[in-house]
Amino acid sequence: MIKVVIADDHTIFRQGLYALLDKEDRIELVGEAKDGKEVLEILAEHAVDVLLLDIEMPRMDGFDTMRVLKKQKHKPKILVLTMHASPQFIKNIFANGADGYLPKDAEKAKLMEAINTVYTTGSYHTPDTVNIIMNTLKGNVPSTNISAREKEIIKLIADQYTTNEIAEKLFLSTHTVESHRKNILLKLGLKNTAGLVKYAIQKGLI
Repeated sequence: MIKVVIADDHTIFRQGLYALLDKEDRIELVGEAKDGKEVLEILAEHAVDVLLLDIEMPRMDGFDTMRVLKKQKHKPKILVLTMHASPQFIKNIFANGADGYLPKDAEKAKLMEAINTVYTTGSYHTPDTVNIIMNTLKGNVPSTNISAREKEIIKLIADQYTTNEIAEKLFLSTHTVESHRKNILLKLGLKNTAGLVKYAIQKGLI
């Protein structure tokens, strides 16, 4: 039996995935979590083989969860399920401790293949993922996949503009600005604005 935990803050997706896997004879569902803190609580009490991990979660996101687990001697294999698919993002999730990656819109057969493979071999890579990793080793993956609009927002953040000021300057809603900021951090695998500014300076984005 493969002991599995599902971590995703979207209740419908998480419960749907739980119901789907609950029908599989080889899967034992140990628990479900809506953020990284709940993941750590479950892992403190149960032995888990595979963690199905979303990245974008409140309180403690997938990157922070992987960083904590990376330091632990005994950790489950981590299969990241996400809708983000840029080469930089995929590169960052593996750099932060993921053992496998699968898009959220994958079919059930592909999900079962991923779970079984990461459990038995320790890793799971689709052909696309392998190409991204190989190109990264060869230096062919761009250092960033940031759009022109996102670069504009990064520059304003670096110039110490507030979210409201950026929204007013770019004629956007504050919600849109916050969404851009969150997506930039996710793409680059960064934790906060300070890390974003440092990265942007190093990469010549500003």
